[in-house]
Amino acid sequence: MANENTKKIRQILLQHKTITKPELAKETGLTVAACGYLLNALVEKDEVIAEDFRTSNGGRPAMSYRYNAKKVKFLCLYAISESGAEILSYRIIDALGEIHGAGEFKEKRIHVRAISNRILKLLQSNPEIRIVTIGIQGGVCNGVVEFSDFPELDGIDLSKELSQKIGLPVYVENDMNTIALGYSEKNHQEKDVAILFVPKGNPPAGGFLTDGKILHGSTNLAGELSCYPFAFDRSKQKEIFDSFKTAFPPIKQILLSSIVFLDPAVVVFTGGFAEELAKQNLEVQIRNHLKRPYRPRLEFIPNPIEEYFSGLAKIAEDHFLNF
Repeated sequence: MANENTKKIRQILLQHKTITKPELAKETGLTVAACGYLLNALVEKDEVIAEDFRTSNGGRPAMSYRYNAKKVKFLCLYAISESGAEILSYRIIDALGEIHGAGEFKEKRIHVRAISNRILKLLQSNPEIRIVTIGIQGGVCNGVVEFSDFPELDGIDLSKELSQKIGLPVYVENDMNTIALGYSEKNHQEKDVAILFVPKGNPPAGGFLTDGKILHGSTNLAGELSCYPFAFDRSKQKEIFDSFKTAFPPIKQILLSSIVFLDPAVVVFTGGFAEELAKQNLEVQIRNHLKRPYRPRLEFIPNPIEEYFSGLAKIAEDHFLNF
């Protein structure tokens, strides 16, 4: 029970810049004495900082507490294969969202050893890192990369192997799911989000949040839009999606299907065709097809880097709160 209450206090501290014991007691439902006991334990570990007295509204001064975010950092990475190059991008983010480092590594090939070597080097100069999260272009199930744009990762339990090599917990997620989660974080915790990735020259992909949770499906197939039953053969997908003229009809088909099956509050287009799609007056086409007053918002974010890192940080934070 004490552990659960500590998690609750930690979560609330991360939501506030500062908070007093009475305020914390009100939010947690715990007694002021219980909050004081748990706060003192966190202060002793330097996880929480007790600050100078501040005057409360009309009452007597009360000690204020804030989370010592610099003691807890997350390493967030994503792997991308683009124009023949394989790149690992990273940010070091503390528990309150402040960025403490960022960069990228160009690799000849992205494989377990390459990733672990980069992580270990970053850990040397950032010992406060507690959790590592990684986004992968491909199918990921419970940390296992089922298929991806990186052949040497396919079939690997990337979470387990990296955790063993670096001595820290590592969590791996599909890129589109991560972006959907990050979009939600950056947009007032929007609970129903559809991310439609429409690259030039490659099949589309998707990531979905339903009721605030990533939609994985029973076998982790959700979002693998290359499996969509288009009117053309799967072998022709790259050819069809190489030109906006030929790609637009199946993209619209995916959009309408996503709306009908998932009823998202917002659909976000990303990728190479996003800017061209923004010019197509899709709202009118959706309205004419659905003939109902309630329709999702449409947004167009060609390169959702901020959403990607926000999603990776959210995954890290959620796991940290469950420590």
